[in-house]
Amino acid sequence: ILAHKDYENSIANRTIIEALNKKYPQLEVRNLLELSPHYEIDVTAEQENLLNSDIILLQFPIYWYNMPAILKQWFETVLVYGFAYGEGGDFLKDKKLLVSATAGGSVDSYTPIGHMHAHLRPLLNNIETATYYCQMHFVEPILGFGNIYIPHVVNTPEIVKKRATEQSERLINKLEELLNE
Repeated sequence: ILAHKDYENSIANRTIIEALNKKYPQLEVRNLLELSPHYEIDVTAEQENLLNSDIILLQFPIYWYNMPAILKQWFETVLVYGFAYGEGGDFLKDKKLLVSATAGGSVDSYTPIGHMHAHLRPLLNNIETATYYCQMHFVEPILGFGNIYIPHVVNTPEIVKKRATEQSERLINKLEELLNE
């Protein structure tokens, strides 16, 4: 599940998705904004996709200390009572959910005394809690830092691509581990 408000111009998330597609040609990438440009998510299609998946990967950049709005919309409309939780809602039971998130700030900026004033990992606790509520297995996230590129201000495209390539390698290693369990 790819959630990015400007995927066409992304360096980090595009690099990661391209690496995944190269390693796993059969991989289905569901770009939420491409599928639902007006945030009208096809719930049936998304639920069918989840039913056919053993591992659910969420790929997204951190925006304002959280997931992109389209992914929040996806959570609210797809993971509903009777499907993901509640009476009869055990369709996702025992599936694995893995988050791969990119952040613009550096590792040092994501500390209580850093520029972001918070660690990045706890910002994903809402996803972790939702995963458990849906009886899925939460896999420790793969996080990437320093992925912002502002011409003549911060980084170069090459630096961001290098960092994203490193993240994609860690992500592929984790996926291989999960596939071999």
